[in-house]
Amino acid sequence: MAVAERDAFDLVLVAVALVLVVGPSVTASNPTAAVGPVVSAVASLGPVAYLVGFAISGFLFMAYAMLYLPTTQ
Repeated sequence: MAVAERDAFDLVLVAVALVLVVGPSVTASNPTAAVGPVVSAVASLGPVAYLVGFAISGFLFMAYAMLYLPTTQ
């Protein structure tokens, strides 16, 4: 399978997964019933939680960039 075809296939899989996860919780009659609690939960997090999350994400990205990417060439 070519890279472009694989990327398109991966994007379709992600879109289907998002529809299956988010679709049932957000209905046309009352979408704020599902979205409201999520927004309030994210807004109630403190700055330390965001810093820890970004630090973990940065560490994982750097590990990917330094350990995996050089082996692909």
